[in-house]
Amino acid sequence: MVTKILRESLIKIIKNKKSVSKREFFLALNLLKLLPVPYTMREEAEQAKWKMKEIRKEIERESPLAFKYPNRILSEIHPNCKEKIIRNFLLGLIEKRNRKWKKAKTEGSFTPVTVLISPLMRCNLNCIGCYAKKYDKKTDMPEELFERIIREGEELGVIFYTILGGEPLLFFDKIYRIFKKYNTAYTQLFTNGTLFTEEIARKLQEIGNIFILFSVEGFEKETDERRGRGVFKKVISGMELLQKYGIPHGFSTVFSRKNADVVISDEFIDLMLEKGCLWGWYFLYMPVSGDKDLSLMPTPEQRARLWKRHLEIRSQKPIVVIDFWGDAPLVGGCIAGKYYCHINTQGNVEPCIFTHFQTANIKEKTLKEIMASPVFKEYRKRQPFSKNLLLPCPLIDHPHIFREICQKYNLKPTHPGAETLIKDLAPGLDQYSNQVHKIFDKIWEENYKKIN
Repeated sequence: MVTKILRESLIKIIKNKKSVSKREFFLALNLLKLLPVPYTMREEAEQAKWKMKEIRKEIERESPLAFKYPNRILSEIHPNCKEKIIRNFLLGLIEKRNRKWKKAKTEGSFTPVTVLISPLMRCNLNCIGCYAKKYDKKTDMPEELFERIIREGEELGVIFYTILGGEPLLFFDKIYRIFKKYNTAYTQLFTNGTLFTEEIARKLQEIGNIFILFSVEGFEKETDERRGRGVFKKVISGMELLQKYGIPHGFSTVFSRKNADVVISDEFIDLMLEKGCLWGWYFLYMPVSGDKDLSLMPTPEQRARLWKRHLEIRSQKPIVVIDFWGDAPLVGGCIAGKYYCHINTQGNVEPCIFTHFQTANIKEKTLKEIMASPVFKEYRKRQPFSKNLLLPCPLIDHPHIFREICQKYNLKPTHPGAETLIKDLAPGLDQYSNQVHKIFDKIWEENYKKIN
């Protein structure tokens, strides 16, 4: 009862605050020491003590991430959205992990941190090299199935959901209804950013539990070259609209051979900050759409530059940027079939957003059953696929591994052309893997091996 009162008081205070001083930060850290620690988490609590000391140092020097970033959230985000970040995401993570994760594991299954859902593959754009362009676009996911996935995810203890497409805003009314009903859930939604309206912004502010990620390839030249003329200006207008309504948002970029320097430049990050972005995702271009072409993949040298540069950005600017490959050491390597999976419009469940091969169908099995499937267990058994966690991926860093799994379980492509990844592109990916190992094995030796 006391814990509940304290929790609700904390949420009420934070949702209405516009800033926090160093003194208030230190007071909060001191209060954390007074909270009771469950017996099962005492070891973790002990390990966290040194981190508290480091956080204190970062706050004292008013670092971009530890001090300025929380103040950005407090000053820029609408109270409804702040409340859902705290209640649904942060506190939800703790509560679900304690109550539901262990239960799923003892019952032979596993709880993903996030479930990726593509409720439609229709899109108002036709981007070059889009990972989703060969999926069936004729049929959207039935709303009842979409809702069932969320319900089963909540029962299993999923921390947040990831909505993709296609273009999810073409499906927004259904997304709004579902996440209004499941108002204790939290989700991030990836969008091309061209379809935002005042009505959509008001609804996002009302429910508060959706974080928006705008897809952008750099500045106007790079974005319009890949996505179409006029798209960049619409993306910027969308960001400005969400700024006006206090909707938490960020950017997502496909890191390719063409835009590698632009999207990690100070100028680009500063523009994203100016437009209110709190978060940034970097995804390597992946040749999974069925095109027999590796020319857009970043070179191993460009990939190494991203790894180095994203760490600099995170330490120098008040924004969280994530290199989906380069930050793999934070989560123990590849997370496919473990901490996340992807469900497409047809209900086919894929271990990874880039692995367009079917393991099961959500129409025939529950999410809990699929997470306990032999294929997903095989993934978890083999992970990490290398001691070098900077090379986490079984598709491009260790392509022979995915070919082995694919053959062992007779995995079926989920769209025409997906099989080119393990057939036509196999020699090129093996060569790429050899090249990237030469560079990242050295980076691992010099920067991570002693730590791990």
